Amino acid sequence: MSDPTIPLTVVKAAKRGFIRTTAQAYAATLSGGISVTAILAVITGEINLLTAGVTLGVALVTPPIAGLTSYLSIIGAGVPADYTAAAADQGIGG
Repeated sequence: MSDPTIPLTVVKAAKRGFIRTTAQAYAATLSGGISVTAILAVITGEINLLTAGVTLGVALVTPPIAGLTSYLSIIGAGVPADYTAAAADQGIGG
């Protein structure tokens, strides 16, 4: 059996990085983007549907792009030292 081009531990870390980064980005983007749209609506006295639509679109699309960036970074450069140190501290093996 031959060795995989990308070790399975790296792929597993990349998947975890994708999920974690995407979740964190959704938390930040949804709260920030929705808040800005709501504040603008209160200030102007009306909801601009174009602004709300663009804000929602960006809020939905940006986090998976951030997650993909994390995934590709880990696949390309390997598991970050901080990740391996944290796993060792918790007794998690590769």
